[in-house]
Amino acid sequence: MQFTYYLMYRPGDLYGTTANVLALAQGPGPVHAVIWDRPTQSWGFRPDVAATFLYSTPDLEQTRLVDRATAESVTHHFTTVPLPSEAELTRICQEANRT
Repeated sequence: MQFTYYLMYRPGDLYGTTANVLALAQGPGPVHAVIWDRPTQSWGFRPDVAATFLYSTPDLEQTRLVDRATAESVTHHFTTVPLPSEAELTRICQEANRT
């Protein structure tokens, strides 16, 4: 899987402090996305969050497309756990599909 990365912001705070990072898998079929999950304190499979932020509320300007290096560089704003490698992101998505 190849991923694109989006920085997520609070409403009205585009380009402010990053609230989260969304890794979205490219390809046909259902949405595959990984995001930092605050309740579990881990990177988790959350296509529902991706769909809401990217497709349901585009007028709120809560996301910004960035490269992987930028996504990696801002994770310290909301977690001490680094953004997983693309291989690990793929594993998270594949495991979620098996359940």
